[in-house]
Amino acid sequence: MEEKETIPVANTYIGEEEAKAAYDVIKSGWLSTGPKVKEFEAVFAQTVGAKHAIAVNSGTAALHTVLAALDIGPGDEVIVPSLTFISTANAVLYQGATPILAECDPKTYNITADIISSLITEKTKAIIPVDMNGLPVDYDSILSLAEKYNIPVIADSAESLGATYKERKIGSVAPIHIFSFFPNKNMTTGEGGMITTSSDSLAEKMRMIMNQGQDYRYHHILLGYNYRMTNFQAAIGLEQLKRLSFVLEEKEKIAENYSRAFVYCDNIETPHVPKYVTKNAWYMYTISVNKEKRDQIVKELEFAGIQTRLSFPPIHTQPLYQERFGYSNDSLPISYDAWSKLINIPIWAGLGDKQDKVIKKVIELCEQN
Repeated sequence: MEEKETIPVANTYIGEEEAKAAYDVIKSGWLSTGPKVKEFEAVFAQTVGAKHAIAVNSGTAALHTVLAALDIGPGDEVIVPSLTFISTANAVLYQGATPILAECDPKTYNITADIISSLITEKTKAIIPVDMNGLPVDYDSILSLAEKYNIPVIADSAESLGATYKERKIGSVAPIHIFSFFPNKNMTTGEGGMITTSSDSLAEKMRMIMNQGQDYRYHHILLGYNYRMTNFQAAIGLEQLKRLSFVLEEKEKIAENYSRAFVYCDNIETPHVPKYVTKNAWYMYTISVNKEKRDQIVKELEFAGIQTRLSFPPIHTQPLYQERFGYSNDSLPISYDAWSKLINIPIWAGLGDKQDKVIKKVIELCEQN
């Protein structure tokens, strides 16, 4: 019996160039962190228009490194959206601080300045807005609010590499951004992450923290961690950066095709892109459907060979956070309601004509359901 082809929800755009780059690292004999990492940092900083770029071994490590550098600790509160991947809040727990989970805007699924303002207390020591699905938050309003209260903003831009906010590249809009290079992102190093910042002193401190707290070899002045990126990862990352523009262009075309095809289907709500977003990164293409029918639609798409993802369940629904902080599924109803309708459908460079099958099946299922 012939096996049915499955269309994945995401797919890494990678080729012989990355394989050769990794092989060249093997031949060089310098496998751990080294010159390729420094080169990758320099090219990445130039790509996003940042003053400093610090490479680490995951997006989570990036978040933790920043929080540690800001001296966030026990008794402190950090405002975090509930509708995001759990690592955003977990990094706060690593420092012994308390994540204050926030609602999302029901149209963009992002946190807003109005939402944040109602949660600020004397204990608030940082705000971590997340660019959900690659869509930038409204940075000017959030940064203005944070400046009023003298609270640092850590932009979790794990999903938004390549996006622009009012023509400014994500990575140089906020004082601090973090990125993830997990394989389903717009570029990958397998695992890996990056921090960008405009602060010389913060960059210096973060470089020590991610390298066991050393200011020079075997001289440890801070509590640090082994969050170093390898030469393998950096070599792959350099090649992936060369592909970034093409990947973004391809995903933009796919997103436009989806939105054009779904616009006349009353049972499908397509992504809302505010005017301040001059370029969306399209990490995922997210549709909103009838929540009573969503799981059945997903099941039938899977049966048809079309992979989907239900986005990240809100953090306040996770057992860890319910047991530790007393949340229930109803604690943040806007986030829970939004998540209960969401389906991420395939979007990746190379999807090609397979998109036609996705469009046809999604419309068919949504119209009959």
